[in-house]
Amino acid sequence: MTTIFTTKKLEKIIKKRIDNQVIEIENIFGKWNASVLFIAKKKCLLFVNAKTFYSVIISRFTVKDLAKIDTLFLENFYAQLNFEKIKVDFNKLDENIGSLRFHQTDNDKKITGIINYNISKLNYFKYEYAIFNSEVIREMTKKLNSTPFKQLGWKIPNELMNEIIKGNCT
Repeated sequence: MTTIFTTKKLEKIIKKRIDNQVIEIENIFGKWNASVLFIAKKKCLLFVNAKTFYSVIISRFTVKDLAKIDTLFLENFYAQLNFEKIKVDFNKLDENIGSLRFHQTDNDKKITGIINYNISKLNYFKYEYAIFNSEVIREMTKKLNSTPFKQLGWKIPNELMNEIIKGNCT
């Protein structure tokens, strides 16, 4: 089971999926935080892992997709890992992610700052591209995941995610 804390903006969109039960973080990735953003006037969901600051984007999200958000997250996470050449077995990744449980914001200022930073970088990156498709979104996300962070000791999110996956999902 994967715990995802939402921003207030995302909470309004997916209020049917918000869980108010006791929070248990029971997988190797720890908790994730999520927000909503718009790229080329299309609603996208940005997920950021709290341990590694690794980002995953679900593009062109609609409320109809809410029923299959678990699958969408897993598929986009797997596709992003493959795009960044991080080797992972899909079934083991699926085992470790499990189902998604959304919760109201945990007011983690550090992660909220990272999400806001990533959104501003995405807004900057979008001027480099004439069109927006899933390949471009993956490339933009790869740039986010290749940015070192002081909070991580100047380590890079995709390298930290690779270490977690090598130890548990290969």
